[in-house]
Amino acid sequence: MADIYYMEESAETPQLTVLVTTDQKEGVRETLETYRPHLDALGRTYEVLAIVNAAHGEQVGILQRMSRDWSEMTVIGQRPWGGEDAALATGLRRSSGDLVLILPGWAQVEPADLPALFAELEGKDMVSASRTGRPTGGWQGLRRGLFGRLLGRLFGAAPSDPFCRARLVKRSVLEDTATFGVRQHFLPVIAAQRGHRLGEAAMRPMTGESAKDAPYVFKPLGHVRALFDALALFVVLKFLRRPLRFFGAIGLPIFLVGAVLTLGLIGARLFGDTALADRPALIFSVMMVVLGVQILAIGLVGEIIVFSGARKLKQYDVAEIITGPQPPESEIHEASGEHKAPAANVRPGRLQGTTV
Repeated sequence: MADIYYMEESAETPQLTVLVTTDQKEGVRETLETYRPHLDALGRTYEVLAIVNAAHGEQVGILQRMSRDWSEMTVIGQRPWGGEDAALATGLRRSSGDLVLILPGWAQVEPADLPALFAELEGKDMVSASRTGRPTGGWQGLRRGLFGRLLGRLFGAAPSDPFCRARLVKRSVLEDTATFGVRQHFLPVIAAQRGHRLGEAAMRPMTGESAKDAPYVFKPLGHVRALFDALALFVVLKFLRRPLRFFGAIGLPIFLVGAVLTLGLIGARLFGDTALADRPALIFSVMMVVLGVQILAIGLVGEIIVFSGARKLKQYDVAEIITGPQPPESEIHEASGEHKAPAANVRPGRLQGTTV
């Protein structure tokens, strides 16, 4: 549950929502202060939602005092802290702008380059920042390369800077991609799989004292969780509506290997006079057959569940309907010799949430 500590009501709906989610105990105020003048210079009405861990009371108090002098800022303390993905969903529910700018709570990109994201958004649905001049060697380059290759192998494409948190996205696209409950690194991957148009904008890394105060901290468990998130996301995106394909790819080979071994042992007993009483290979092969059948059965049960709820699943969105010029309705009636009351003028547009 999220507790709002300070919120300034505004009569005007902002054009831009800035989401800053972080679990840091300190340094968020300094980062937001570096963002503020560059956000004011964008020439758009905006709101800033800072979602932080409510357990860090001192940090929340500092941000609350800061928001008193910054009317566009709202501080949200989330308790318990469920990760930045849950904080992002909380901020999205409370946001009101048609465009959402996601920024990290630490010094990662140069705020002066924020206009590059807006310039690249023309004709795109999501634009991610790609830091220029970042190191290509050492541990940072190694983990970035490994993670990028993993995303490319699983999903066919990967952002050039997957660990950069700065991105600009349309609200409808973020609502479509932020419900999977995974890390923000995977938002561009999910958007690409959902058919949205992606782009990248070059931004300089943050320099100066702010960057020195935010050194990289190696978190082994964080990398393990990211690996599991990638695998879970791959299964959800590829096999959510066809679970038999996933379980069948595992269970069928196991069943076939077990069946071949079992038939071989039976043939050796019938035609080769080979005793099977003291051979554990028979038990092993039969267990493989049983295990394969069980895995296939799980896939079939999954297919039944998906089929029963197929009408509730959103298969796709109709992005746009393009039609040719229509003749005036009066000409149609004159050609057919009919006289009908004029119908309402219906113009094609964007349909959201179309289900089949």
